[in-house]
Formats: sequence, structure tokens, C-alpha cells
Amino acid sequence: MASSEFSGHYAHNIDPKGRVTIPAAYRAGLGDGFTLGLNNDFTALALYPAEAWRAIGERMDRIPVSDADGMAYARLVKAFSYQDQSLDAQGRLLLPAKLREMAGMERAICFVGVGRFLEIWDEARFDAFCAKSIAQLQPLMQYVNDRYFKPGGTQ
Repeated sequence: MASSEFSGHYAHNIDPKGRVTIPAAYRAGLGDGFTLGLNNDFTALALYPAEAWRAIGERMDRIPVSDADGMAYARLVKAFSYQDQSLDAQGRLLLPAKLREMAGMERAICFVGVGRFLEIWDEARFDAFCAKSIAQLQPLMQYVNDRYFKPGGTQ
């Protein structure tokens, strides 16, 4: 796996101290100094390599402080993001209790590669998301094809 590409799905458990072992396949891609936070729609946690987090920060910095709604979102993202994270000697990461609570995590979790970053989902929540997405597969495919893959689509 290239350092900037995450894919795959791995099931794990959160230990009693709130730590999780990051799958070996993802460790090199994360590097040192990654950011732990919530994903874009606050359904899971996300691990962003430094470069990916820097790009997010640049986009957030374009939100004018006079835009109350934009700043409310930026404030939430930044308030629940922890930069300069690293793994311990056993490849584990502590997931703060507040983040676990916000992402609906109990014990069984799964890691999901999402290209430029990595998500950590509560396993039952991810299973429900997959079932819903599969049930809507045709409209999802049409949306992505129309928006991103056809000439003139968003790049």
C-alpha cells in the first residue's frame, strides 16, 4: 500500500483502556504525527496522515469567521481533532472516551480504508451503513458517475 492510499477492511476490538491496535497494513501510511478526529459526517473516527490533515486545515482556513454556520462546523471538527498522534511500541492508539462516545463505539470496531485517510467505525454501525448503501447501489453509482466521472463533472 502506498503511503497515501488506504483500502481494505479489518475487524478489531477496543481494549478495556480504550486502546486499539492499528493493523500493520496501515501503519506505514499513517506515519508519525497523524491526526485523530471525527470523519466528515461524524459517523466514525478518522486517522489522517499529516499531508491529508494539512489539506483539510487549508480548506477550513478559507471559511470566513463571519460565516457562522461554516465556523460552527470548523469549530466542531477542530475541537475533536488531535494532531501529532503516534502509535505506542505495540502499534496501539488511545481513542479518547469522548470520541468513542460521539462515534457510537462500544468494543467491536473495524478499520476502513477510504483512500487518503482511514476510518474507525463501530462494527455494527458500519454493517448497517453497508447494508443501506448496498440497497441504494444503483442510485449511488449513477450519482458518482454523473458527478465525478462524466466530462464536465466535478474534479
